[in-house]
Amino acid sequence: MLKYFIFVLLAVILPLSAEDLSKKPAVIFASGNNKFVLHHVIESFYLRYPEARVIVQYGATGDLASAILEGVNYDIFLGADMEFAQKIYKANKAATQPKKYAEGSLVLFIPGDKTLSQRKLSILKDSKIKHITIANKKTAPYGKAAIEVLKNLKLLDAVSPKIRYSMDISTAISNVVWYDDAGFLSKSALHSLPVGYTVEGVNWIEVESSLYTPIIQGFVVSEMGLQNTSAIKFIDFLLSPEAQAIYKAHGYK
Repeated sequence: MLKYFIFVLLAVILPLSAEDLSKKPAVIFASGNNKFVLHHVIESFYLRYPEARVIVQYGATGDLASAILEGVNYDIFLGADMEFAQKIYKANKAATQPKKYAEGSLVLFIPGDKTLSQRKLSILKDSKIKHITIANKKTAPYGKAAIEVLKNLKLLDAVSPKIRYSMDISTAISNVVWYDDAGFLSKSALHSLPVGYTVEGVNWIEVESSLYTPIIQGFVVSEMGLQNTSAIKFIDFLLSPEAQAIYKAHGYK
């Protein structure tokens, strides 16, 4: 069963001629962490290609991939890892092989504490931290990476009762802002937090990359996407130095 009504609407798009396909807006399914950077990429994309149009649907990588595997039409899939892009390709739901477009970084965010830079992730055992928000490890690669970190530090058993899962990395922000949760976020998410919440070493620290498998983010393009002028132009722009610089400025490697 499809999880979002928007997916259903996209699924019933009537057959289009090749000419219609080339002119319609490109439909992009993008992982939640892209929510903090992709609109900046699109702004620059429109400056270069003012005639192009894209429509973005955000969600957990696994949920978006499941919708595609169930038959929902899309042009471009921007995942938060390579695994789900590979699943789509192996299921013959993509016309291009998975390709990297970004590499993400994981951060730990907590209610402000000046000892964070010294105590690092061991601070999660502190009794004053009541909850730790992590994106769903089954559908969100950043959540999967967070669990891997806790396991590698042998902290998972100690903090497991505090963990609560959010749908994806973007929805974890409401918990860390409104409910004073600690939380594992993409580094890009820091750009969406209120002023005063982003003091490094007090509100957040970057998690050592050696503690988790690299978060290589991959994309695929559908057969429809290869016939869509806006989709082709967007992919070319996504891999350009200009777009890559925007990703880097927002916390990606």
